[in-house]
This record gives sequence, structure tokens and C-alpha cells, in this order.
Amino acid sequence: MNEQRNFIVAMALSALVLIGWWVFYQGPAAEKAKADAEAEMARVAAEQSLGAPATDTVAQKRPREEVIGESSAEGQRIKIDSPSLIGSLSTSGFRFDDITLKNYDKTLDPADGQVSPLSPEGSDKAALITDNWVRAGVNNFGLQNNWSLLSGTTLTANSPIELGYRGDGFEVLRKVSVDNRYLLTVEDTVTNTSGAEIALQRVGVSRQYGLPNDLTNFFIIQEGPISILDNSYDDMKYKSIRKKGEWSEVGESGWVGLSDKYWLTAAIAPQGKTMTAERRFRTINNEDVYETSYTLEPMTITPGTSVTSTGYMFAGAKDRDVLKRYETELGIAQMERAIDWGFVGILVKPISWSLSQLGELLGNFGLGILALTLIIKLLMFPLFNKQYESQAKMKKVQPKLKKLQTRYKDDRMKLQKEMMALYKKEGVNPMAGCLPVIPTIFVFFALYKAVFINIHMRHAPFFGWIQDLSAKDPVSVLNGFGLMPWGPNPFGIAFLAIGPLALLYGISMSLMYTLTPPAADPMQAKIFKLMPWVFMFILAPFPAGLLVYWVWNNILSFGQQYYITRKFKVDTPIDQFFRKVTGKEKPETTE
Repeated sequence: MNEQRNFIVAMALSALVLIGWWVFYQGPAAEKAKADAEAEMARVAAEQSLGAPATDTVAQKRPREEVIGESSAEGQRIKIDSPSLIGSLSTSGFRFDDITLKNYDKTLDPADGQVSPLSPEGSDKAALITDNWVRAGVNNFGLQNNWSLLSGTTLTANSPIELGYRGDGFEVLRKVSVDNRYLLTVEDTVTNTSGAEIALQRVGVSRQYGLPNDLTNFFIIQEGPISILDNSYDDMKYKSIRKKGEWSEVGESGWVGLSDKYWLTAAIAPQGKTMTAERRFRTINNEDVYETSYTLEPMTITPGTSVTSTGYMFAGAKDRDVLKRYETELGIAQMERAIDWGFVGILVKPISWSLSQLGELLGNFGLGILALTLIIKLLMFPLFNKQYESQAKMKKVQPKLKKLQTRYKDDRMKLQKEMMALYKKEGVNPMAGCLPVIPTIFVFFALYKAVFINIHMRHAPFFGWIQDLSAKDPVSVLNGFGLMPWGPNPFGIAFLAIGPLALLYGISMSLMYTLTPPAADPMQAKIFKLMPWVFMFILAPFPAGLLVYWVWNNILSFGQQYYITRKFKVDTPIDQFFRKVTGKEKPETTE
């Protein structure tokens, strides 16, 4: 909450001075579907038996109709081991509920283990995704469905598994595969085994027990349920869904999920269908539960016929390249929107992409921030030139303005008239220095957002003491800049933990203010002089990567502004300081 308040204050002060499809089709007769499936399973069993122990193929050697439905109420666990994921899924309710990300550590200390976005019910902060079939009108997610393992023992990127489920008048044969990143593909063949038409619905849910441990509660970050319906994005905060209760909407199918700063868990419906997306907060076994779900419209299946359906399940990092690949190659609608680009997404997307590319190219994302800041500065060079030229002209006429203020101190109308005449004579527009600042506010916010949400910035080191650009400065004046054995904020007051980067920001910003025209009102002038140091306290708790940007941006801005100021032969406090040190006289100027 401190960061939220600080950010709002920072933005307010800055304004003052500155996110294919597949279809169902009519299948063959039930007897032919079973015969074909059994033939295929026999082939797979023969291939696997060449190098697998006999105990691995017991289920494969038995008739499938004998195996389906044998699972116990507790189910069994099937191990998952891919290049990016490790864990297991439960055959009870087909729960994808035990996943660890191999490539992402929880903290900078590897001993703390890797990030686990999903964990079994009963564990701390449990989370799961399910995908099941139920009779139309049945108000549940099939969590009591007992699936049977038909083939395979471990789900890997090169070895899918097959499951079966026998329901009330229908049967499902399911092939599950995992790619080398974060996606499970779930391919189903559903057969009507009854003597009458039946209506079935495919349902999926992403569920979180309690609030996640790494919740930021920062208003610019989406943390909670999100959905893609009718190719449009919609979201809700955890705290909002708790207050508002249930939400439901019908449209063309996409997906539903739970999102936070870096991670996403999602149930992805077969694309291009009609589905109902829902969100809800409820209590299960005295535990708060947040969930978002999809339910496909009922599908009528005639006796002895089959339909096929393909859905997906996602648990992993919100890597833009990976999400975009799922979107383009698999036709999953708006998968990239899992990343919260915000209201200035048109700027955040290219800035975030450029930041990732430069960080990879230079081998250091801190250097990537410096390079990107320089590029943005060069692109906006003409705009800043106009601003600095206006400020230089304003500063140059300050002595004349002071004389007018003294002469007409008792006649405000006459003073305003003489000031306008002076501005016209000297070619000065007081507003010209303010207008160029407006676009920079949006660029600032976009870069801030990019640094905050870019997965590549997480645990990315810079130099020296900065080992995580996405975290706060790890040293401060309160721990002797790292010399003391306690943390940077022992008193729990964020704005007092002034680190080296925050100090550099205050100094560089203060130097910039020496080149700007002072306010006419003495009180305003004092306030403006204090603002760099006020900002120093406000921005101290912000991520180190953002402070690196601000300090470097201030240095570049100071250099450009000083050059323009000297071009117009304006005497500045910097010049006065060097003259005092060197003993040189002030050069004569003509007015």
C-alpha cells in the first residue's frame, strides 16, 4: 500500500512540474470408435514394451473397458517432468495441482527452492486447475470424476499419457501432452454409451485457496481473475471479487485464469465455441476460495456416437514470447493479454520488448535500461530542445522581470502588461517549457510499467550491490549502506530507507532545478527547491531498475539542458560555483 500511495503522489507531482480454433464433429459408431482406439493403444503398448518394464504396461495389456472406472476415490498421481515444469497431476477430478517452475527461483538464494504456482489442496496457499465433463445442468466442475490411467507412467514433453473416465451414460478417452514450456494439451473423445440422447458440458476452473503469498496489492498490477470472452479482455481484483461476489458472462470461448505480477494459471476452453465465464468468492472447509471458470454450452450426443474436443491448461511465467506463440500457433485467443499492459499499452509493449532485447544483447538488463533511456532521449531530443530553450530564455530575462516587479509592485495590472511586453520583445513563451513535459509523463509511466511487469527483469542483476533490478535498493542509510547486519528498513518505514540510488536521484534532480527559472513567488521558489529531496523520499521504495532509469535520465537531461543554457549565455549557479572555485571573473555580457 505504501508503494501505491507513493506512486500516486509521484505521478501527481510529476504532472505539476512535468493482451486454430477446434470444432466438434460427428464420430463413427461406438463399436468402431472403441475398436480403433484399442488398436491404437495396442500399437503404443507394443512400442513402449520394447524398453519398459512389464509393470509399466499392465494397464495397457488389459481391455480398456475393464480399466476405465477402476480408480479409487483418492485417485493416483501421475508424475510430470518437462524442460520447464516438474510435479504431478491427480486422476481424482483430473486436478493439475502440483507444479514447480524449474527455471524460476523463489528468491535470490537457490536454497529457497523454485516458484510453485500450483499446490495440492490442503497445503499452504493451495491452487489447482481442472478440466472435466459433466451432464448439462449439473452445477459442479467434475472434481469427483475418477479418471483411470490407460497408458504411460510419466508425462514428459516426448511421452503423453492417456486416461479414461466413465460417467452417467457417457465415456471419455483423454490424451494429455505437455510442451517444453507451461502448456498441457487435453484432447478428448466423448462417446454416448447410453440408449438415448444426452447433453454434456465441458467445464474448467482455476482455483486459489487463500490469497497468494507474493501479492503486491499495487493498483497498476492485475492480481486476481482474468478472462478472454468474445476476444475481449476482462479482469477483477481479488479484493473486488470478495466484495462483489459472483460475476458471469456468455460469449465466444477463450479462456479464464488467475493472474499476478509474473505468473498465470489458466483453464483454456476449446476455441471458437460458446461458453459462460464466471468468477466467484466462496468458503470451502473454512478456507477462502477465489476461482474463475468456464462452461461450454451443452452438446447433444446421439446414442452410439462420439465427438472430439481439445482444451488446454496453463501454469507458468507470463513470458510474452511464449504467450504470443500459443496465440499464433494454437489459435488461443488473446493469450498475450495475460500480461497487464495497462492503459498505455501502446507504449508499454514496444518499451518492454526493447528492454528485453537490449538486456539480452548487452548481457545485463541494467545496461539495457541505460541504453533504452538514451535511445528514448535521442528520439525526443527535438522536443526537449524546445523545452530547454524556453527555460533558458526565461532564465535570461529573470533580472529584467525582477526590476519590473520592483517598479510596479503596487500596480498588478501594469505589471502584467509590462511582463507581456517583455516576453514579446525577448521572444519568450512561458508555456512553451511546460507543454513538452506532457508526453514525457506517459513515457515515464510506460517505462515504469515495463520495468515492473517484465519477467526478464525479475532477479536480474546490475552491478555491485544491486542484484535484483525488480526489487528495492537492498542497502540504505539505515543500515550504513550495507555495513550493518540488519536490513535496509529495520523500522518498517519505507520512505526513510534512502539508498544510494535515491540519493543520486535527489542530487541529480537538484542540479537540474538550478538550470530552471525560479518561480516569481518566493514561497513557490522554496517549494520547488525542496521538491527533488521530497521526490527522493517518495521514490526510495521503488524498484532499483526504475531508480537506475531516473538517475540516468536526469544525468542526460542535465547535460542537454546545460548545453542549451550555455548556448544562450545564461549565467547559472553551476557557473557561479566554478568561478568561485577557480577565482575567475564573470564574463561581461550585453543586454
